[in-house]
This record gives sequence, structure tokens and C-alpha cells, in this order.
Amino acid sequence: MEKKAVGKGMKSQKQAYLFLAPSLIILTIFVFVPLVGAIAISIMNINIYMNDISFAGLKNYLRMFSDVRVGNATLNTFYFALLEVPLQILLALLLVMFMTKNTRWHKLMRTTFYLPYVCSMTAVSIMWSMLLNKNYGMLPYLLGRIGIQMPGLLTSTTWAMPTVIFVTVWKGFGYTLTVLSAAALGVSNSLYEAAELDGAGGLQKFRYVTIPGIRDTIGFCAVTTLITALQVFDQIYVMTEGGPQYKTETLVGYIYNKGFQTAPFDLGYASSVAVYLFLIIAILTFVLRKYAFPQGGEEE
Repeated sequence: MEKKAVGKGMKSQKQAYLFLAPSLIILTIFVFVPLVGAIAISIMNINIYMNDISFAGLKNYLRMFSDVRVGNATLNTFYFALLEVPLQILLALLLVMFMTKNTRWHKLMRTTFYLPYVCSMTAVSIMWSMLLNKNYGMLPYLLGRIGIQMPGLLTSTTWAMPTVIFVTVWKGFGYTLTVLSAAALGVSNSLYEAAELDGAGGLQKFRYVTIPGIRDTIGFCAVTTLITALQVFDQIYVMTEGGPQYKTETLVGYIYNKGFQTAPFDLGYASSVAVYLFLIIAILTFVLRKYAFPQGGEEE
């Protein structure tokens, strides 16, 4: 009997590995191999033409400490992430509060809010750039008709980053809303009924029943949204190209600039900045998952 049980266990393990194999192969090809490649390139002197390749050691990493643009790009990246992530999650939670039922109206609203998410970020960025353009944009024109002069938001050192953040939140909160709504719909009705018996109102039920019930999902959304925010590139490249005066230049934008846009196309240095960004994301993800949003089974 014991041999049969062991044999069954081994067979189940083999089947599990077979199901995992496609995902592991994709991760290896598109994540682990490029990561190892980036680390290898980061310790080399190399450009996109592969000329005069030589070993650099830690030279590229030491160079980052004296590079003002790396510091500026780091601050801009954190500025973007620390505003965009909470805004997106708070907006989604606010709307979830009014969509805790699976009625046709709530389904329609969730679908409507989700639509921008499935659109290309490049297309969305171009659309908003045209709408906000001070010379021919629709919004400045309409505001001008009622006597309000709209400033050039994307050319302002003060308003360029908040504008990009607004566009990102507008596009992405529908996904967060959908995930949180699905989790909220899974909270047991008996908990809401018990809260009603205790005299809880709608806001109190949301605060003391819904929020604790979807806490793990909120943590998942916070972590995944933060990872995406720290890698922001498309909307900034399309809407501001890192300007004005590098006020919206982020780490990914700087990596692209050094490696592929500006001579001498220093891939080694660009890769070292990429590894630096990877370490930031890895550390923040670990801290969030371990301390801010621990797994349901872990002790806080």
C-alpha cells in the first residue's frame, strides 16, 4: 500500500512539472536568459555595433554614482510610482464601494471602465497629447470658449509629470477595478448580513467587511501596479520624451537614451542602469510582500 501511495505521489509530481514546463520555458527564455545577459553586458565596454568589446568590471556601476541624470531619473521614477500607484488603487476601491453587486448595471460599468486598459498605451498617449495640446487641443479650445486659459501642461516643468500620471491612472485603473470587484464579489454575504444586524451602514460594511475580505487582492494589485509603474516608459516617451528639462525622464527612458538613442550607444552602461532598476524593483517587491501585504497564511 505504501509503495502504491509513493508511486501515485511521484506520478502526480511528474504531471505537475509537465503542466509547469511551458511557463518555465517561457520564463527562462524571456526573463532569466535576458537578465543574465544584461548582467553580463553591464560589466563590459560594448556598444550596439559590438565594436571594441572589453571587460569593464564595476566601472559602469561606479559611474552611476556620479551621473546626475541617474539620480534625477531615480527621483522621477519614484515620484511617478508613489503618486500613480496609490491613486489608481484608491480610485478603484472608491468605485468598488458602489459596485459590490453583480447586477447588469454594475457589469456594464465595470466593462466601461475596463475598456481603456485594453487600448494601446501609445495610442492613448497620442490621443491625450492631442487633446491637451495648447495650440490645437480640444480641451484648451473648450476652456478658452468660457474664458479659461489652459497652460501647456506637457511643456510645464510643474505639470508635465502630474499630467502623465493622470493619463496612466485613467488608462490603468479599470484593470485594478476589475480584479478588486471580482474579489469583493467573493466575500460571503453572511458577513454583510451579520454586519447589518449589528447596525452597520454601507460605508461601515465596506470598511470592516469588504476591505478585510479583499486585503490579499489589494496587496497583489499594489505590488503588480508598483512593478509596472517603476518601469514606466511608453507614455512618457510619447507625451514628453523625458522633458521639459528632464523633469519626466525616468530610469527606463534614460536606459533607452544611453543605449539606443544617443551616441556612442553605450550598451554596457545602459545595462548597468537596467540592473540597478531591477534591484530596486526586487527589493521593493520583497519588502511589500513580506511586511506591507503578507500572504494570508503568514503571521503579521
